[in-house]
Amino acid sequence: MPSRPHKKQRSAIGGDVVVRRALAWLNSYQAVSKWMHRYKILRLIEQQRVAIIDNFLPGHVAEGALRILEDIDAGQWRDTSADDETHKNNIAHSFWSLKGGKPAAGGQGGAANEALETLLRAFQVLLPDMFSTFSAGRYQRGSHIAPHDDRAYTPVRLDTGEVITCSRDVTCVYYLTKDWQESMGGAFVDLEAPPAAAAAAADSSGEQGLQQGRVLVPRFNTAVFFRVPHYHMVTPLTTDRPRWSIFGWYLQPGQLYELYTGQGDERQVKADAAAAAAAAAAAAGHQNEDAPCVADGQQQHTEGGTEQHPPSQQHQQQPHSAAVMQRRRKGTASKQRQLPAAENAPQCKLAQRMLARLAAKHQRKAELLHA
Repeated sequence: MPSRPHKKQRSAIGGDVVVRRALAWLNSYQAVSKWMHRYKILRLIEQQRVAIIDNFLPGHVAEGALRILEDIDAGQWRDTSADDETHKNNIAHSFWSLKGGKPAAGGQGGAANEALETLLRAFQVLLPDMFSTFSAGRYQRGSHIAPHDDRAYTPVRLDTGEVITCSRDVTCVYYLTKDWQESMGGAFVDLEAPPAAAAAAADSSGEQGLQQGRVLVPRFNTAVFFRVPHYHMVTPLTTDRPRWSIFGWYLQPGQLYELYTGQGDERQVKADAAAAAAAAAAAAGHQNEDAPCVADGQQQHTEGGTEQHPPSQQHQQQPHSAAVMQRRRKGTASKQRQLPAAENAPQCKLAQRMLARLAAKHQRKAELLHA
């Protein structure tokens, strides 16, 4: 279990001018929607596979976002951990995360948590036709994420009270740490980058090519997007400075792929071999023998831990079926295909209705062509 983050004595968040300016922008749906509309995320991912966007939010908003995370009371961060259990689709992980909202009874930092909820809500506007779930992440010395591909099912509770099963479709990681160096660890490693791309990545922008993949060193106010499944990892932190981020997923109704259970996935087997090297690097980077060696899990990969609670529908609408179907990747039947519901998993009635409508539409087109 990681040591709890140190509590920082700061001024009340409501009296912070930087935070107030950021919240004024974040609470304006018109401003957020206009800004986010400029990004054609799905098109960028199709073109680049891993899309990297610098200056993702207005500068003053990014400054306020960092302050929001720094001002969260230490007792509010949630310790998420799990053992390495491939039969449960888990990779061992242990770190701190928070979804925002009202703190637990008797807890402190309510204003900061509500400010975080406002910040996370802005990411829903980026792809409004998709379900989404986002959290804040704090990584400290020894934290890292073992190789994985983010595959996971997530229960979503609709406004009607119905719970449907969704699959992670697009991953987002938004970095909020300043002046970060590769030697500090915490770098994103794209394990699916072509060798030529990995070798060509060495430049002055904070990216560096390694034999095992392309390394992206976190840059303040930079967001990274990619489709699920996509193999990647995060190198172990070797510094006492915390690394801040917002992370999450945009979801599609249904079970779009099989989950890894320890057999039949050659790429995951190879990734598991790389995990041993990551663990060795983590151990080598520890100055304190008690510092934890952290790896993330399949149930909440990339920047967080196992997520047990369905995303709230308080601030997002049910996706329109046509828009959702248009967002499905072309030519990925081998990776993302509709599968029977897993044992004991909630049946996704919404996805079944969508697929039935799509099948009926194709049938009508076929009948017209042969008429």
